[in-house]
Amino acid sequence: MALTVSSRSVRLAVLAGAGVLAATAVYAVTDHADASEGQAPPAAAATTDHRTTAPATTPTGPTGPAATPSAAQAPPAVADKAAPATTPAARATGAAGEKALAATRVTARQLPDRTAQKWKELAPPSTRQPGPEFQLNECVTVRGATGWQQQGFISAHKTPAVQDSLGFPDAASARAAYRAVLAGMKDCEATSRALQKRYGLAADARVRQTATAGEAAAWSRTWTAVQGLSAPGPQANHIYAVRRGSVLVLLHFDEWDSAAPRSYDPKGDADVLAGLTR
Repeated sequence: MALTVSSRSVRLAVLAGAGVLAATAVYAVTDHADASEGQAPPAAAATTDHRTTAPATTPTGPTGPAATPSAAQAPPAVADKAAPATTPAARATGAAGEKALAATRVTARQLPDRTAQKWKELAPPSTRQPGPEFQLNECVTVRGATGWQQQGFISAHKTPAVQDSLGFPDAASARAAYRAVLAGMKDCEATSRALQKRYGLAADARVRQTATAGEAAAWSRTWTAVQGLSAPGPQANHIYAVRRGSVLVLLHFDEWDSAAPRSYDPKGDADVLAGLTR
């Protein structure tokens, strides 16, 4: 596996305290990105990790093995393997808050397309203090979370799935965050195509809502992804958002064409949302 770590491996790189297994998965994602055809970005500024506390930005910097990530970009699982899964700042959210986050956790057996993907958990869930902004993908930024629990999974094809549960001070705040996700995904096709054009790629992004259920929604994005927040190359991204009380549950998984043929039928997304709302 490649030993170059950059923001394009961000889906799995953010797992803190996950040990050797998580670090291996990080490099698996990076290896996939290095093996894909690179894209020349339009500017020479550093990329930004979408899980850091700095304001989220679209990737604009050099990519590939020659790019050296800053300290802010270095994933905790690699840069600080001894980082605890639960920090003192995270514990400050209170036992009730952590209990609410834990109640939303899914297992590998509950993930979509589990027969083909053969999902496995990377490590125990990590509970951390979120920054001012949480960027789910190139289209969605969530603000105002006071608690954060993350669970990472990896498929038999070494493709990622990540569940992020974000806690808020109250149900109204979580509802506002959910609506921000809806707004970002509503414009995601245009956002993705603009990003593709910026990087000199064909604007082939297609985004469609695949299921809804109360305050729960699912989307599918198919596109030739820009290297940065996503691994590069043709792929399908599956995104789920559910508001449960004062918690916003976000789940996403990727199908990379270079890893395996796409096997998931989004017609199953209604069942996925039902599982996330229970």
